[in-house]
Amino acid sequence: MDSHVNFLKVGDKKHHFDEHDLPTLIHYKAKEWGSHYSMSLIANLILQWSKALIFTWYPEAKEQLYTDTKTIAEHIVVIHTLAELKKNIDKQVLIINNADERLCLDAIKNLLDINQRIIFIKNIDILHKQLLMSCLKYSKLILSGDLDVCVAKANISKKKYTSMILFSQPKTKVPYTFIPLEQYTWYIWSKNKESYVKSV
Repeated sequence: MDSHVNFLKVGDKKHHFDEHDLPTLIHYKAKEWGSHYSMSLIANLILQWSKALIFTWYPEAKEQLYTDTKTIAEHIVVIHTLAELKKNIDKQVLIINNADERLCLDAIKNLLDINQRIIFIKNIDILHKQLLMSCLKYSKLILSGDLDVCVAKANISKKKYTSMILFSQPKTKVPYTFIPLEQYTWYIWSKNKESYVKSV
């Protein structure tokens, strides 16, 4: 499989996700390609010039993002401290360094343009509740990971999403039922339509 999702297909139609598809919940377990898909999706949005605040636990995910967005690398900065955050508030994409949940919380609280940014939170299954809860009031939100082992799963599952992508059926109650499909093809509910999404 190619490392970059150039576009997605929803049903039989080519579809670029955009901010109108948010908020979005992506549920997957280990080895279900959800991590790869999530990073490709946020890269796709960044390449459409969406502003973003990005938090992901694992460095491999960041490396995928750097590769997929290398054509606009000058618009992306990794933030190590709150002071760095304040110096780089005009950057299109802010990436929180080294899984620093406290710094991510500070960014959400201090960024004056936070409502204009996509808040991308990956690995929800290993994060603390405080960070997860702080994100739920925002509409430009992407949550990604295993919902079933997330400490805030009850709160997350109650939020209303414009799009929900399932790589398998979560045990946590959600409004939709997973439909098994061919490899690299996943079930999606978006804008009152049920279909599938495929990497191309």
